[in-house]
Amino acid sequence: MFTALAELRPAVNVVGLIPACENMPDGNALKPGDVVTSMNGQTIEVLNTDAEGRLVLCDAITYAARFKPRALVDIATLTGACVIALGSQRSGLFASDDALAAQLEAAGDAAHDLCWRMPLDDEYAEGLRSNFADVANVAGRAGGAITAAKFLQRFTGSTPWAHLDIAGSAWKSGPSKGATGRPVGLLMHYLAGDAGTARPASKTKAVRKSAAVRKTV
Repeated sequence: MFTALAELRPAVNVVGLIPACENMPDGNALKPGDVVTSMNGQTIEVLNTDAEGRLVLCDAITYAARFKPRALVDIATLTGACVIALGSQRSGLFASDDALAAQLEAAGDAAHDLCWRMPLDDEYAEGLRSNFADVANVAGRAGGAITAAKFLQRFTGSTPWAHLDIAGSAWKSGPSKGATGRPVGLLMHYLAGDAGTARPASKTKAVRKSAAVRKTV
C-alpha cells in the first residue's frame, strides 16, 4: 500500500498505523475473565483470548485521533465469521458514515477489489455487554463479524470511520495459496479519487505542507 503511495504520490496526506504485538504463551498472558484497560480508558472483559487482535486494533484507532483525520479506515483479517458470511470474493465493509461507505464501495468496484457493506445496527452490540467492564471483547457466535465491528466502533468517536474485514479476501489457499494484495487496489482507487490526478513530486511537496491529515488506514 505505502509502496504504491510513494510511487503514485497522490496529493493527499495519509497516516498509516500498524498495531502489532507477539502472540505467544507466557506466565502473564491474558486469561478468560481478565479485565484490561484500553488506551482511551474503556475497560474490556476478555471472554475469548483468540479475539486478541481487536484489543490492539482498538488502541490504534484511539491513537489515530491525534492526527485529526477527516476519515479513518482500518483493515484487518479480523474474523472467521466474515469468511463464513462472504467467502473470499468480497471483503466485509462496515462504516459509520454513508458517504465514506459509498466511496469505498465505488473504489472497490472500479478496482475489481470488491467489498460488501454489512449492517451496524446498535442492537448488534447487546451481546458485548459485560457485568464487570465497559464492554466484552466478544459476543456470541451469531453475527460475529458484525459484533467485532461494533466493538471497534466504540473507539472511533465522531470521526467518519470504516472497517474492512479482509479475513477471506487477503489470501488464497490450495495450489495458488498466498497473499492476494487486497485491499490495496480498493484503497488506492479511493485515495486517488479523493486526491484527483497524481501530481509531479515538485508540486506535490507544496500541497502536502498545507494539507491536513486526510486518511488514516
